[in-house]
Amino acid sequence: MTAIETALLRDRKAKVQQYFGMWVTRDFEALPRIFAVDCYYQECYGPAYLSLAEVQAWIEHQLRVQRVTAWSIQRLWSATDNMIFAQWSFTAVTDRMTQFDGLSAVHFNLAGRIDDLREYQTTTAHDYPYHGSVL
Repeated sequence: MTAIETALLRDRKAKVQQYFGMWVTRDFEALPRIFAVDCYYQECYGPAYLSLAEVQAWIEHQLRVQRVTAWSIQRLWSATDNMIFAQWSFTAVTDRMTQFDGLSAVHFNLAGRIDDLREYQTTTAHDYPYHGSVL
């Protein structure tokens, strides 16, 4: 079976890669061009954020309590014209090094912005040590 790579799919994959890359660079200036204002974001087994403003506030908190050293994508694939899945590995430092492996379901609205992103942890259970910590 051969994967079909359209310009639209390449653009959406690039946006997902750019979002994950923002965590490593700590530069979220392009976030409003990637996420819709009325987006939904669900952390791995954690709280949900219901707008771009809530996602930005959550990101600001995360930048204070952890430093992401890597967020690599092992695989990206399209389920529908508007849905992409990303299998990833995430490493963060707080008072210790923490490794996460997960899967994200990413939905794009008609304007090409992410309007729904849900993270699913796939391999191990973690206690999320960064909640309540400060770097």
